[in-house]
Amino acid sequence: MTAQRRVVLEPSAQGIVDATSKPPFLYELEPKAARKVLDDLQAAPAGLLPIDGWILGNAGMHDRLVREATP
Repeated sequence: MTAQRRVVLEPSAQGIVDATSKPPFLYELEPKAARKVLDDLQAAPAGLLPIDGWILGNAGMHDRLVREATP
């Protein structure tokens, strides 16, 4: 018998695991419903890191870059 190690996640990651650990699972949902589940999970406010400097532009200006950078 092999020993199992307990995986410890960051609290936010553990929250996602807990929230999606019961049926219906994402793969059982229609795409629109699955997107809503994921949107709702990420809707909570998140703390922002301090910044130094600024960026000129908006989401529309950077849309192509984001699309090309993500698979």
